[in-house]
Amino acid sequence: MPASRETISMPILPIKGILFPGAKTQLRIENPAHKLMITYCIQQDTALCVCKERVGDDLQSTDHDIEPSNIGTSARVLQEQEADDGAMELELTGISRISLLSYRHGNKYMVGQFKYLPDLDDSVPALLIDEATALSSEIWSFIQSERTRPQLPTEPEALSYWIAAHVPLPVDSQQELLELRTTRTRLAKEVSILRMLMDRIRTEQTS
Repeated sequence: MPASRETISMPILPIKGILFPGAKTQLRIENPAHKLMITYCIQQDTALCVCKERVGDDLQSTDHDIEPSNIGTSARVLQEQEADDGAMELELTGISRISLLSYRHGNKYMVGQFKYLPDLDDSVPALLIDEATALSSEIWSFIQSERTRPQLPTEPEALSYWIAAHVPLPVDSQQELLELRTTRTRLAKEVSILRMLMDRIRTEQTS
C-alpha cells in the first residue's frame, strides 16, 4: 500500500511487552537484524513501530514466524549504546498509537504500513478522572514502598496511558488497554482494575 498523508511506513520491532504513548522502556537488542534496524532509524532520524509479538505454537519459531500485533506504538530512540558483549542497549519513548495496515518481511527486518490511531472523541467525566488519579497515586505509593505521590498527567488520554504503563498488569491485559478506542472506556476499565487491586492490597495488610 503506498504511503499517503493517512499512512506512514516504519520498520517494526516486535517485543514481548507493551510500549504505551508517553512511556519509556529500556531494551536489550541482540538480534543482528534488529540492531541493523535501530542503526537505520538513528541514522535516518526516523520512528519505528514497537508492538507486541505474536508467535506460533512451534517452540522452534524463527524470526519469520513472529507476527506483529495489529495495534502498536510509534517510538523514537532516546539513547543507544553497545554493551561489552556486543548487544545494543536502548531507551525508547512511545509517541502515538498506530494501527497496522500491512507488513512484509524485508531482506533484514519487518517493515509495515500504518495509520495513526488517536482516541475517538468521547467526553470523560471529571469524577472518573479524579477516581483514576486518586487510586493510581495510592497504589503507586505501595508499589514503590514510599508515600511520595507521583506527578500524574492531568490530560485524560495521557493519564490512561500512564496507568496502563505503570500498574502491574499481564501483557495481554496491557495490550487490551492499548487497543481500546476511547479514553473514557480505557479509564473506566482501569478504575475497575485499580479498585480490585486496592482491595487486595488492603486485605493483605489486615490479614
